Amino acid sequence: MSCDVASLQRHLEEILGAEHVASDPGSTARFSVDGVVPALIVRPGTQDEVAQVVSACAAAGAALVPWGGGTGMGMGNPPEHLEVVVRLDRLDRIVEFDADNLCVTVEAGMPLGRLQEMVAGSQELLPLDPPDSDKVTLGGLVAANQSGPRRLLHGTARDWVLGMRLVLPNGERIRCGGRVIKNVSGYDMNKLFIRSFGTLGIITEVTVKLLPMPVATATVIGVFPELSGAVAVVEKVLASFLLPEAMDLLDQAALKLLPPALGLQASAGNFALAIGLAGSQETVDRQLRDLEALVSGGGGSPSTFREMDAKKVWAAITNVLEMAPPDPTRVVCKVAVPIGRIAGLMTSARVRAAEQDLAATMIAHAGSGVLRAALSPAPASPDGLSGTVSAVEALRKEAVALGGSLVIQEAPPGFKARVDAWGRPGSGFATMRRIKAEFDPRGLCSPGRFLSGI
Repeated sequence: MSCDVASLQRHLEEILGAEHVASDPGSTARFSVDGVVPALIVRPGTQDEVAQVVSACAAAGAALVPWGGGTGMGMGNPPEHLEVVVRLDRLDRIVEFDADNLCVTVEAGMPLGRLQEMVAGSQELLPLDPPDSDKVTLGGLVAANQSGPRRLLHGTARDWVLGMRLVLPNGERIRCGGRVIKNVSGYDMNKLFIRSFGTLGIITEVTVKLLPMPVATATVIGVFPELSGAVAVVEKVLASFLLPEAMDLLDQAALKLLPPALGLQASAGNFALAIGLAGSQETVDRQLRDLEALVSGGGGSPSTFREMDAKKVWAAITNVLEMAPPDPTRVVCKVAVPIGRIAGLMTSARVRAAEQDLAATMIAHAGSGVLRAALSPAPASPDGLSGTVSAVEALRKEAVALGGSLVIQEAPPGFKARVDAWGRPGSGFATMRRIKAEFDPRGLCSPGRFLSGI
């Protein structure tokens, strides 16, 4: 059935107040999803209001998409249709902070950066570091299972969520997991909703584990004239007793984007390897000496950063692709392959980009097998979109042949009209489709955004 937007708007204004429901073109255009402009923007202020909003949308047959900090909205395919964007920025409160038991419960709209500041007062942290951590919300972090360089040691959001509250597509509120680290109440339903991209409902509250703040942190950055030198150091680190927290490879273009204050030389052809450490002072000092020796022995020029300087380094590295000037033609891919294949994939991506006259900027989690590549056509290119399509499709084919995958994290709508954001689904897709049909039989939650249009 078609949605009566005017009636739905009146109903939502009764629930939230007219000041929290917007339908003017200026507001709705700012929250378009891959070029699809919603009819209404709503801002519930409580979890109960989220449930009422979703229930009203279900009754009206209105498709909705949740919106946290907006950092992950470039992921996924364009929605098949979209009436309502549900902004969660007003759900930004701490529900419970149990510092003694190293866990915290927050509403889904809480920005990760603010959470980190709050728990730091108790010398604790959540060891997740996706790009734009000041903007990304806990709900978005979990819905997309986002991560950053520290996934090498600490994993992804999937490894830190203890429990959550959600609103299902019919407006029903449910809770899964718990608020303690030991939880044996039954099936781990959390895993079902982590990385569901808003297709099974809206996450409204998240409980996560925390870690004690490390006593010391440090980082070594080695600048190498050739990629092979940096890769050789990666292999030696992975085969050693060293236990780095993060280990990222940057190509020349990424290296040039780092702030000049870091004092790194981005000469033609240079690559950088950044290795982060955390722990006791003695452990960090010992590993630091070993890493400096490995970098120097591998032909690199090491630079060492400690404590706050190290944190600034990783803030820059994590957000290096976001430092580039805005480019509406840019495509950002996230490619996952076996760890030993990451250097070859980086080289291949550079070749594919050169073949199509594309500018390429790349950074890889070298110990995790994850590459982020930003590709942009030359300004004078007569058909840059076709070149980007060819390069991405070739790179995806190569990644799949290696047992990996390629997903689109950011792209203009014209690109997504020609290239699926996720690629071909795997063997578990039939189960995913059945789960979607069970939770959202009418297809109203983020319709078409996930794998094969579910």
